Order: sequence, then structure tokens, then C-alpha cells
Amino acid sequence: MNVVDGADHIGELQAWDLKTGQRVWTYRYKYQNWGPVLTTAGGLVFSGGSNDRYFRAFEAKKGEVLWEFRTNSGVTGVPSTYAVDGVQYIAVQSGWGVDAQRMQLRLDTFYGTTTWVPQGGVLWVFAIRE
Repeated sequence: MNVVDGADHIGELQAWDLKTGQRVWTYRYKYQNWGPVLTTAGGLVFSGGSNDRYFRAFEAKKGEVLWEFRTNSGVTGVPSTYAVDGVQYIAVQSGWGVDAQRMQLRLDTFYGTTTWVPQGGVLWVFAIRE
């Protein structure tokens, strides 16, 4: 199980074995995670949507973070995958609007922090290499 620097956490990503009903792994986010998740037949899990703006790839069986990329804003779109000439790609949209800043103000009030929420929209595309 992942623990975020020993700090409290708000959000979690969990993987469950549907045959046994047992939780297999948990990734804990320091911030609330309201983003989408995509799993692939190749054993990868993609997730984004927390205030840290990272889009992450996890190994599906153990929950190990394989890579992470900090986007310009929060991941808001559902990741999608496709292949061109034998290369698999993952695409995801990033870019919160004004509502996210208002939501963050509530969290900042609770934590006594000040957080800037980047705006704008970008489509990020990543090639999956073996």
C-alpha cells in the first residue's frame, strides 16, 4: 500500500480481485481524486484527477507507479487508448475550469493553505513503449 509521505490522505485508488472479493492494493492521494481511471489488457492502470495534476501509470497487479507526468492542470477527461502502426498510445484531456478553483478554496479554508488552480485545456498523448 502506498502512503503519501506519512501525511493524511483524502483520496484513494483501489484494485480488487473480483474472484476473491479481496482488496489487492491501494494508492493513497494526499488530495481528493475525482479523475477517471483506465485499465488495459496489457496490465496497466492509468489515473489522474487529483490536485497534484499528475497523470500516473500503475502496474495493475501490485499497484506500483511505473511513471507519472505532471500536466498543465487537473486531468478531467477519461483516458483512451488506441494503436497506430503497432504502437499503443494513451490520450487524456487536462484542464480544469473555474469551478475547480472554487472547490479548492473550500479545501484551502480547511487546511489553511493557498492553492492556485491552473486553467485551460490540453490533450496529452503518450506512446507506450515495451
